[in-house]
Parts: sequence; structure tokens; C-alpha cells
Amino acid sequence: MILKILSFLILAPLAVLLVVFCVANREAINVSFDPIGTLPQFAFQAPLFVLLLSALILGLLLGGLGTWMTQSHYRAKAANRRREIENLRHEVDLSNERLRRLREERERDLAAQAQSSAPALAAPGHSTRALASPSVAA
Repeated sequence: MILKILSFLILAPLAVLLVVFCVANREAINVSFDPIGTLPQFAFQAPLFVLLLSALILGLLLGGLGTWMTQSHYRAKAANRRREIENLRHEVDLSNERLRRLREERERDLAAQAQSSAPALAAPGHSTRALASPSVAA
């Protein structure tokens, strides 16, 4: 909120100054791209404010393009890191899936061993009730 108010306090006077500058400099001036003055086909007339504003806009565009081009290696690094993170996440998901399968397989093997070893513990012909309560047998 404070930034909006501050930007308004700065941009509003600048906008007023820009409008006043444009109204005060409406006259057409001669512009020539021929430094020697021998070729008149490189000359034209335009209002001063149009020339200055177009130079400002062109400078902003060229500066933005230059900045974008010089920061391309940062964008490339960021893209590579994003790909690496996605690959690592995929590997973690695969590892978790393998771990889950191995745990299920181990649980099945333990359950199968428990079922196959349970009848082997009880001796044939002996009652488990007699082992559990010796006072009944006496």
C-alpha cells in the first residue's frame, strides 16, 4: 500500500511534466541523418517531443533487450536445475515404489514362513491343553 502511494507521488508529477513538455514542444524541427549535409533525402521534420519520447522508448527497449541477453546464462542454469530437480523427484518416487514392493514382498514371505512353521511346532499326538494347564493333568 505504501509503495503504491509512493509510486503515485512520484509518477503523477512526472506525468504532468511530460504533458507540459509535449505541449510546449509541438513545433516541428528538421532532423537530418547526414552529418555533411550533402544528401537531403536523409532529412525529415517532426515535433521535438515525438523525437525525444521515441528516443526514450527506443533506449528502454534496447536496454531491456541487452539485459535479457546478458542474463540468459542465469535462465539456462535455472532451467537445468529445474530439470535436475524433476529427475531427482522421479528417482525418489521410483525408489519409494521399489521400497514399498520390497516391504510387501518381505511381509508376504514372513507370513508364509509363519504359516508353514506353525504346524511344525506342535508335536503330533500331544494336546496343547495339557501343556497349558498342568493342574488339570495332576
